[in-house]
Amino acid sequence: MSAIIDPDKENFRDTITTIEDDGSRKWIFAKKTNGFFYRIRSALSWVYLIVFFGLPWLQYEGEPLFMLNVIKRKFIIFGLHFGVQDLIVFGIAMLTFVVFIVLFTVAFGRLFCGWACPQTIFMEMVFRKIEYWIDGDAQQQRNLAKKRMEPEKDL
Repeated sequence: MSAIIDPDKENFRDTITTIEDDGSRKWIFAKKTNGFFYRIRSALSWVYLIVFFGLPWLQYEGEPLFMLNVIKRKFIIFGLHFGVQDLIVFGIAMLTFVVFIVLFTVAFGRLFCGWACPQTIFMEMVFRKIEYWIDGDAQQQRNLAKKRMEPEKDL
């Protein structure tokens, strides 16, 4: 086991906290969270997931509301058609969108990354819940990790 890192020492940045002294990986097990804000975040994540998976299926005037078909070079964003000839307009719109995301992240980064980022939504609200369902909470995962890898290993 590696020693506890003391931030008062000058060389505390010379070690990686997720690597043991012998070079093996030190696993981190996420604790199950609960509380008022977590319930609100879970409810919002359901809305986000419905939007992420439902947006391509929404129709507007017989066309998808959102479609990026690179092979046929047909792009539809919120009912607006973009073709190859509109690439400059499409590119400027995408750059503006990326700049908006960067500026929003600079101003409200913690809020965006914790509540609205697609990576966080999928990691915490989909994959982490599947992990808890299969392996259990953090303590059960620690106990499972300590067991030897055998066919009879209890899950």
